[in-house]
Parts: sequence; structure tokens; C-alpha cells
Amino acid sequence: MFDDYDYKDTGARIKVKFLQRRDEPMYPWEIAGFLKKLNTVYYKFELLNSICSAVNHGISPEDIFIFDHSLPLYERYSEMNLLSEPFAAQLFYSIGMPIPLMPSVSIYEYNCLYRIFNTINSFLKKNHVGTLGLTNISYLYEHLQSFGLEAAEANAIDLAYKQAEKSYEAAARRGEKKKQFTDSDFNKQLDKYKKYKHQLFLDIKQSQQLDDKQRLDILTLDGRDNIRLSRLLSAFFTTFDKTTRPLVCARVSDNKFRILGRSLVNKQEQVGLELKEVKRNSPLGAIFEGGIALYQAIQQEKRAKEIHDVDMEIKNKQLELAEAELHGQKIKNLSLELQLSEQLVSIASKTDIVSIKKLPPSFLKDQVVAAYSMQQSNASYMLHHQGLYLERDSVSIIDLNA
Repeated sequence: MFDDYDYKDTGARIKVKFLQRRDEPMYPWEIAGFLKKLNTVYYKFELLNSICSAVNHGISPEDIFIFDHSLPLYERYSEMNLLSEPFAAQLFYSIGMPIPLMPSVSIYEYNCLYRIFNTINSFLKKNHVGTLGLTNISYLYEHLQSFGLEAAEANAIDLAYKQAEKSYEAAARRGEKKKQFTDSDFNKQLDKYKKYKHQLFLDIKQSQQLDDKQRLDILTLDGRDNIRLSRLLSAFFTTFDKTTRPLVCARVSDNKFRILGRSLVNKQEQVGLELKEVKRNSPLGAIFEGGIALYQAIQQEKRAKEIHDVDMEIKNKQLELAEAELHGQKIKNLSLELQLSEQLVSIASKTDIVSIKKLPPSFLKDQVVAAYSMQQSNASYMLHHQGLYLERDSVSIIDLNA
């Protein structure tokens, strides 16, 4: 059964230090803003690596999905790893609608189940009737699995009428007369959902009939139908870009979802990004430890190439003795940094960081490459335009197996 952490090096950690750029007090919101950006960049690299690894190891892109709301910042999810689908359906309801990596009937039926449940509860609340409890979602999801979406919808509607009946009977026992909604009112509320569902599955069917070139063309063409299909095809990564702490899952076996990049959401995992120490003496410094994805967040691959180029220039140039003495310490420091960078490159090459290179050319790979580029841009901004900067000499590797 696929586990993305089988392809990450959890035995090695990277330690880095960021220092204050200007010798002046930093506001708490400035520090918090930096921490948020670093954590987001790190976590999204972890997720992209996991997604590529999953696809390379046989997980269908149609079985990988994201939720359209960010994970709550202070919520603890110690159980998030491998979950039964009905339990996950109940647990994830508050995190938004599931959106597949590639248009998928199965995941969008799951999406529609949430949608009709939300529609029904909004209607009940509007009509002063108690809403359906979240425990019903697991039951309805099992119904979806066994009998299909239409049967699950019918079951949800039946639950709504039973809930309304209980509410009216309770009001009568209190001597109150509660106005009852009509079938026409209820059906009118469901009409918008039904139209959305009908168009959605027509679009999914059409998108699945396109080849990769046609899919790429759709992204640039005008017209209402093309724009709608374009949104459907790019929905996953549009959500990925705008969400600070995205929750991404994969169906890894019958009736099982795996949380990808679980180090952020599962507090029992000790492989995520950690703030180890903040030194408030001037200038302010913050020490972090993270998994190998931190290598991407601090753009160490790019840095390794820069150092290599400098190293080759030094070796190829005949330096005068005086110049060599003047730059001796600088050369020594660069040499040490080059050794570290080469070590990091070696470690990274054995992990899911290189999974993107193994994806065959496709529409999906183009989308993933664009997502990596966006995160590399975000990482570059974080490193060069924030109140804190990376102290390159501080980068070190911690071997947890030593």
C-alpha cells in the first residue's frame, strides 16, 4: 500500500539559521509573516514531491485530490495518516470540497455528496429546522459507495424530511405552531445543485475524451465552454496555489485514503519543519530544522551550482600569491559550502525530490512543473525580500541514525 514517506529520507534533517536583515526591532507580525511563508513553501514542496512519487508508483491522478479550504492553524489531527473513506468523509467535511488532480467521476461524486449535504443543511437552517449532524456523512458516504450518487442523494433528502418532522413534532409538544416548508420550496433549493451536477459530469466526460495537446489548447482558448473546461482541468493547482495549508489525499487501496505530506497535519510525525530556537539578542536569529524538502525551500540546488561555478573559476585561474592569501578564508568557506551542497544533492537524489524527473511527458507533468516553478518563485521572494535572511554558513545536516 503506497506511503509517500517510504520515499522520503526521514533519517536526515537539515538545520538552518535565519538572521535579521536590519539591526532594528522586528514587529511580531513581521516574524509571524516570515514563519508562515517558510512553512508554506516547505510544506508545498513536500506535497508536490509526494504527488509525483504517488503517480510514479501507480496511484492514478484521478485518485489524488485536494480540499478547497486551508487546514485550520491550531487544530490537531493526530489520526491523519491512513483512514477509512467513510470516516475521512466525516472528518474532512469542514475543510471544503474535494477536487481531483485530474477530472474524476469518483472524486466529484464525493464532492457532490458534500454539496447536497451543505445545500440541505442551509435550507433547513433557513427554515428554522435543526440541521443534519456530521455523523450522517459517514452513513451517506457508505451509501454512495454501495449504491451510487443518486441513491445517496435520495437518502440525504429523506433524512432532511425526517429531521423536519422531528422539529415540527417537538414544536407541537411545546405548544408552538411552526411553519412547514413545502416540497416545492425544497425542490427549488435543490434545482441549482442539480444543474451544477448535470453540467459538471458532462464536462468531466468531455475532458476525459481530450488528448494532452487538446487539454493544453483548452487552457488558452476563449469561449464559455472552453473557459469552463479550463477551470475544471486546472482546478487542483489553482486551489493548491491559493491555499496556505492544503490538505492533499490519495486513494491508495479499496476504501482507504492516505494523507500526503502528513508531517504538517499529523502532530505525531517528527519529520516536518520545526522552529528550534529564537535568539532575540541583536540581530534577531531563528534556527529551524526540517526534512530534505528544506533543501528545496532554501534553493540549495541552485546555490550548489553557483558555488561549483565559483570553485571552477578559482581552480582555473592562476592566482598570485598575495591574492590567494587575501582570499584564502573566502576560498576555504566556499570549499566547505560546496562539500555540504554536494552532500545535500547526494541525499536529495535518493528521495522523492527527484520524482518530478521520472514523470513521463504529459499534460499533468506540465501542470506539476508550473506548480514547482511557482513555489521556487515564492521561495526566492522569501529568501531575498523578507526581514530575515538565510545565513549560508549555518546550513548543516543532522543524521538521526548516527
